[in-house]
Amino acid sequence: MTYAALNQPMLEKLLDISRKLSENRILDPLLDYAIKVALDLFGAEYGYLVLLNPDGSLNFRVRTDKDGRQLDEPEAQISRTIFEKVIRDREPLVIADAIVDPEFQTAHSVRSLQLRSVMCVPLIARGKTLGAIYIENRTEKGLFQQQDLLPLEYFAAQAAISIENAMLNADLEARVAERTAALNHTIHLLEKEILEHKYADALHQQLAMTDHLTKLYNRRHFFELAEQAFREAQRYGQALSAIMIDADHFKQVNDQNGHLIGDQVLHHLAQNLRQGIRDTDILGRYGGEEFVIMLPQTGIQAATLTAERLRQQVPANPAITEKGRIPLTISVGVACLNAADALIDELIDKADQALYRAKEAGRNRVVNWQGSGGGNG
Repeated sequence: MTYAALNQPMLEKLLDISRKLSENRILDPLLDYAIKVALDLFGAEYGYLVLLNPDGSLNFRVRTDKDGRQLDEPEAQISRTIFEKVIRDREPLVIADAIVDPEFQTAHSVRSLQLRSVMCVPLIARGKTLGAIYIENRTEKGLFQQQDLLPLEYFAAQAAISIENAMLNADLEARVAERTAALNHTIHLLEKEILEHKYADALHQQLAMTDHLTKLYNRRHFFELAEQAFREAQRYGQALSAIMIDADHFKQVNDQNGHLIGDQVLHHLAQNLRQGIRDTDILGRYGGEEFVIMLPQTGIQAATLTAERLRQQVPANPAITEKGRIPLTISVGVACLNAADALIDELIDKADQALYRAKEAGRNRVVNWQGSGGGNG
């Protein structure tokens, strides 16, 4: 059979089929289309498109009748003898009447299925057998003729190439999807690690800046911020005040209640002080039970009023502990920046001197470095 043996209508039909096969790159729709074409092209009743698994077993990807209904138990509905011969020989086969064919009439599947017209063609692409197209008609013998082999071979050759391309495409997409998933997982882990590092860095930075017990600025970071406020006040000629605070008789709190309760009281005092100042004020733990506050753009009178308000606020809000309410009083020293102060330490030292005078005068009072002070109320 030669190319010239194909009539014009068949050539046009095969050309159209070839074009549609090449346009379809998705495997399942391609397989469905291929078997539908085979059924329509040759008037078969049943059609099977079988692919070979890597281990040589059969994968019935499409099994349908001429009306598009799916066929059950496909492995029991074909002649394995005929199919395996086509796969083994890599040659198409057309049988006019299988039940009387000398080569196949004794085959169990042929006799049990009462097979008549059968045609099977291997799907071969780049020298590799992918599977086969198997079509049959059990009600009519002689439906398929030798002259049908050539158009079937042309069709099968184009179908095989398209199927292989679709399989390669599916495999590529699967590998891309797998690698994309792996990449996304890696990105997720990296993002998580980055966030954890950022959190750890932020926590480390916070721990480096804050006192672990009171959660206020520690002494080192307080002085860093106070130095900035001091230089800004000098540069722009602004007022700046410092307040030093000491918890009165705090040793007795520890001696009577234990250090664990003492820590709770100290933490409560720190939060009490924080609530009594502005957001722009700088509050830190100076050491032990001493605290220091830097008040930007605040003169001595306003700073003294703030100190007095804190002195009254602290005993009014006693700490609630496992051993009951524990009140505290505080002694407070206040100082204001003047032109003679060249260092932040000088300003804080003046506030510390005022605090010392407040304690010497009986505690629970406010004294500013200029000498004025308030009693214990």
